[in-house]
Amino acid sequence: MLEVWTLSVIQRMIRRSPLSPIRGVHTPMPEHWQASDPWKGNPSKGQLLVSGKNPAALYSKDWHKFGWLRDMREYGGSQSRTLARRFVLEWTDQNQRWSSAIWHPQLLADRIRTCVLTWGWFAASATPPQQQLIANSLASQALILSKDWRSIKGGNTRIEALSALILAKTFLTVDADPAPFGYMLIEEIATLILPDGCHASRQPDLHIDLLRYLIESRIGLSSMVARLDTPNAHLNEMLASIDDSINRMGAVARMWRHGNGRLMGILGSHEVDLTRLNDVLDRAGPKGRITNHAKDSGFLRMASGRSLLLMNTGISARGAGLANIIAGVGKPDAGALAIEFSNGAHSIIINAGQKKALFDTAPDLAAALASTAASSTLSVDRINSSDLDANMPDANIKAGRIAVTDGAETGPAPGGLLAEAKHNGYEKTHGLIHQRRVFLATGGNDLRGEDVVLYSGAPGHIPSEAIIRFHLHPKINASMSIGGDVILRLPGNAAAWHFKANFTENSGDIAVEDSVIMGELGLEKCMQITLTMPLGNIRADYSSTVKWGLRRQVKTSA
Repeated sequence: MLEVWTLSVIQRMIRRSPLSPIRGVHTPMPEHWQASDPWKGNPSKGQLLVSGKNPAALYSKDWHKFGWLRDMREYGGSQSRTLARRFVLEWTDQNQRWSSAIWHPQLLADRIRTCVLTWGWFAASATPPQQQLIANSLASQALILSKDWRSIKGGNTRIEALSALILAKTFLTVDADPAPFGYMLIEEIATLILPDGCHASRQPDLHIDLLRYLIESRIGLSSMVARLDTPNAHLNEMLASIDDSINRMGAVARMWRHGNGRLMGILGSHEVDLTRLNDVLDRAGPKGRITNHAKDSGFLRMASGRSLLLMNTGISARGAGLANIIAGVGKPDAGALAIEFSNGAHSIIINAGQKKALFDTAPDLAAALASTAASSTLSVDRINSSDLDANMPDANIKAGRIAVTDGAETGPAPGGLLAEAKHNGYEKTHGLIHQRRVFLATGGNDLRGEDVVLYSGAPGHIPSEAIIRFHLHPKINASMSIGGDVILRLPGNAAAWHFKANFTENSGDIAVEDSVIMGELGLEKCMQITLTMPLGNIRADYSSTVKWGLRRQVKTSA
């Protein structure tokens, strides 16, 4: 979605008049350009364009982003290249005059980045007059973008624009000095990346997009450094800073991934294309560098054997938390202390997941999927641990109720790995603190947890019950055993897992219920394990605890 963006009436008149800065722009031929495009396209989409079976694409808004160049390149063939070049030349001829719609800063950034990076495929073999026409058009677009990028507010879109300007500068001029744009890029980065390397929004889609823009900026700056006869301290300094950001962000992105490559079910993960994710992470620092505890953004990871546990510890009480997250267009998150667990390629415990578009198209469904009940964590009296409208971008930071995490830690423990954290999301409403400890035994075949509800002494409603939910992947079948435990059967020949729970003074209930998650194709039915814990006496007892465990059963030979 394009950001709302406007120019004054006078500026619009100048852009359309003979005084327009884009008239008569001429640039030298980019014969020095050697950089290649690191990103893949979709060959199926490319085939439709080459065969002429998708003419509607030529009139869509996305057509002006030029992403179809990669699709046609991926499909391949000389006919594809020739047709792609014709499309670019036709677009250039039809859009020589400025217009607020087609010359929107975000569209300019998309076109410039894509044209520059795919130049070697579609334009390098064109005739000199054709190359000159396209290069002049790119110079005109870069000139306008350099004037307009500051008028856009979104953090990622500003980085995207600066990345496009760095690429354009190094592409169009053999001895260019991209340092001014590079320093502005680094200033913008500082507002968008938390100290632990996570995007300030805590959203994987914005995180991966920003990583992509930084990688493209590095391509432009590296191509400039490679052409220099003598080292340039400023450029090397910028590259080192950008590399550091890329490496830290790459480590966080890898933390969110399960063994099957899927991302943790948090807001923004459904918007990430897995092919693009792999492309980006292949270029985001050492592949073995993975963050185990992102303390500022509130995520942790434990891995042993083929098993992996991820926890959304929630917004940290550390200084870099809430204000930066709101500034980074962070969305509501009521999943404090939610966990996900996988073994090899099998996802076992998951979260329902959220799709961002639903906030506009189906707000009630979006609210349900963003609720605490849709996460594998504890809820009190069926209310959310955070108000879903408390940390919207335009909200007052102090307004509403937001679960703040304290004491989140993870590390080695006798026999395995231990993670623990607590949050105060129910302190204002009920005077309660939720504390969770999770232990993963060495080898990964034994997962144990403890959820504790503590009365802090604060005023509030007298609670009735807490429900701890463990949402299960749709391919897992769960059934109660005679002894009151739960047997989880995985697809194929994978060994089953055994879930059991023990309550304080045996006062509690375990059940298997129906649930839904947001899958790749929409809502999917699944099952959930629920642990119901009475809290009527919490103010007298001061605490209530449930211990639970999930153990892989040994497969017996036939």
